[in-house]
Amino acid sequence: MATPPSPNPAKRVFWQVSSYQFDQVVENNGKWSLDNRHRERRGVAIFQYAAKGKMLYRDRRGDQEVPQGWAALFAFGEESWYGLPAHFPEPFHTQFLSLEGEGLLAHVNFIRARFGSVFHIGEKNPLREAMRQVAATSRPRTAADAALHAAEVYAFLMRLYVFLEGEWAREKPPVERAVDELLRRPANAWSLKEVAQRHGCSREHLTRVFAARTGTPPAKFLARAKLAKAMELLRETSLSVGQVAAQAGFTNKFTLARHVKEETGAAPGRLRERARRR
Repeated sequence: MATPPSPNPAKRVFWQVSSYQFDQVVENNGKWSLDNRHRERRGVAIFQYAAKGKMLYRDRRGDQEVPQGWAALFAFGEESWYGLPAHFPEPFHTQFLSLEGEGLLAHVNFIRARFGSVFHIGEKNPLREAMRQVAATSRPRTAADAALHAAEVYAFLMRLYVFLEGEWAREKPPVERAVDELLRRPANAWSLKEVAQRHGCSREHLTRVFAARTGTPPAKFLARAKLAKAMELLRETSLSVGQVAAQAGFTNKFTLARHVKEETGAAPGRLRERARRR
């Protein structure tokens, strides 16, 4: 009988920094060329920052330069490559973190799907200090230390995500930022006019763009979202109808009750009783 393959080590551990380097200098001697398809430790993600000079990163999307102040995020075992081609004669100064752990790649791939694998960080970004801080805790002595270190690694990736989200949002047109705000918190008691004014667009333009992105006018979409949240709270919690109305963005419990009855044919209390019996 064949021996089953050993499980991936990255699937058996807390999130962790498995290796790091903050003063690596690579001379272009034609030898620094790394193909991630053949890296043995599958499940490892690399955050590689260009402190000086530049490298080339290649994946299915093509070639991308990673110059000073930029970073690349990639994983072992995937179809990607990085290195110094002959026309990059200057030495490359780099800093990197190797990250691994159960479920980590799903988060890394989510970030890359949204922002790409190469992005501008800048030379004075707090993320650079965060790299050093998370590396400093990478030798835990106890299980409790390992859990705390895992939280630090998670916090680092979330800081990266928040930074990139902010940069991405600043590059979007005002009306797109307004749509994003509505979609992030659909249960808020929004005034479309106030949201449009805050982002520097008209209510009519906001309505057109929102409908184009979601297929539904904003008032109808937000009303459905509020009602869906209220019905979930009624079924899953013991909050009073008034508390549910407040959390779901309704002006009062009577407005909520009217919408629930129109949607289900039952009052909120009756809907809750049905859910409990099921």
